[in-house]
Amino acid sequence: SPYLHLCFRESHRATPAFGAVMWKGNSHNEIEIHGETLPQGSMVQMGHISYDEDYIDEPKQFRPERWTAEGVASRKGTKSEVLDHPFMRDPFSQGARRCPGSRVATNEIHAMISQLVLDWKISVPDENVNCLDDIT
Repeated sequence: SPYLHLCFRESHRATPAFGAVMWKGNSHNEIEIHGETLPQGSMVQMGHISYDEDYIDEPKQFRPERWTAEGVASRKGTKSEVLDHPFMRDPFSQGARRCPGSRVATNEIHAMISQLVLDWKISVPDENVNCLDDIT
C-alpha cells in the first residue's frame, strides 16, 4: 500500500540505519567551506539530519505524510530538498553499491508490518503521548 511505504520512509528518517552518512578526508590542501577552514589531512563527518529542525519541521513527530508527492514538491528549491536525495531516502544505498537484496527486504518489511496490523491491536497506553519527547 502507498501509505505503508510512506510509513517505511518516515521510520527510516526517524531511526536511520546509520547515525552518520559518511566520513570524508581532506587530503589535498586546506579548503574553506561556508567560512570554516578545514586543514589538509582533516576528517569531516557528514552527519545525519533526521532531527535537525533546520531541515525538517517537527522532527520528533512521526508524520508519514512528509513523503507524499505534495510533501516532496514543497521541499523543492529549499535546503530541505536534501531529504529527498536517493542516499537519504533509502537505507539500502544507491547505484552499483546498492544492496542486492533491497527489493526482497522492502517487500518482506511491507508484508510483515501488514500482517502485524491485521493480527494485533496496536495502541499507545497513554493518550498524552504525541511525540518522542513525551516518552520518558
